[in-house]
Amino acid sequence: MTEINDYEIERQKNIERNRELLAQFNLVEARSALQQAAPASVKKDTENIPVKTEKRIRKPTKKQADPLPARKSSRLRGIEPPKIQINAGESVQGSEEDIEALITTEDELLEGKLLEADEYFDGKVRQNAYRTDGHYTSWINPELMAKHGFENNAADAWEKNGGGTFSYKDPLGTGKKKGGSRVNAKVVAKLMFKKNPNAYFYRHTEPDVEQWVTEWTEEEKNLFLETAKKYGCGDKWGLFSTYIPHRVGYQCSNFYRSVILPEGLIFDKNYKVCSVRAFER
Repeated sequence: MTEINDYEIERQKNIERNRELLAQFNLVEARSALQQAAPASVKKDTENIPVKTEKRIRKPTKKQADPLPARKSSRLRGIEPPKIQINAGESVQGSEEDIEALITTEDELLEGKLLEADEYFDGKVRQNAYRTDGHYTSWINPELMAKHGFENNAADAWEKNGGGTFSYKDPLGTGKKKGGSRVNAKVVAKLMFKKNPNAYFYRHTEPDVEQWVTEWTEEEKNLFLETAKKYGCGDKWGLFSTYIPHRVGYQCSNFYRSVILPEGLIFDKNYKVCSVRAFER
């Protein structure tokens, strides 16, 4: 005869206890009474009720979309055209109301449309604007090169300061990837002073030089434009910023997009402008 262990004894006790509880609440008799009272068409075998049932989702029926109203011109809508004339000197003549109506109509047509800088700005701005292909073509400011002993180009700077293969998980090229952990970009840039100066100066000023966070002055603005006209601009903002004391690369990039381009001082073929002067690349 098989000996009953402690687990089996405890299990039998639990079963008996549950039966006593069911008997106290008359659950077995209540279920039986419900089954007898229910119509035959809705009776179910309570012993075979599945634990989970598949939920069927009915696909919504496609409703016919309301057709969009046909567009009509001002003439078909019965709106009189503005009474405006342009004389031989190309000056506009007409009432203030008619001129305002014409300007409003043109703004509505251009709303949300991206335009080339040549399409958006007037002739004087186009004539004075500097044009760039969006690339910075120089290296570090020679004064900083002599002061800190930078290499003559990016390739030498990388190889002579450790080399390795760059990747976003291993920006220092050490061969030790960080896995899924986050990389502190500012800390990494700090370590790239000699190896990757563009990354360093994008987030840091020259060592022991204060970073200014105030509004740009007119002198800084002129220095920005002089540097852009001499070496180009639009990328490698860390290197570009070495010509702008107290400013870092991301400040130059932000100033470029928020001030220089909207004012039409530089035309960059990689950017377009919409009717609200919001530049998009």
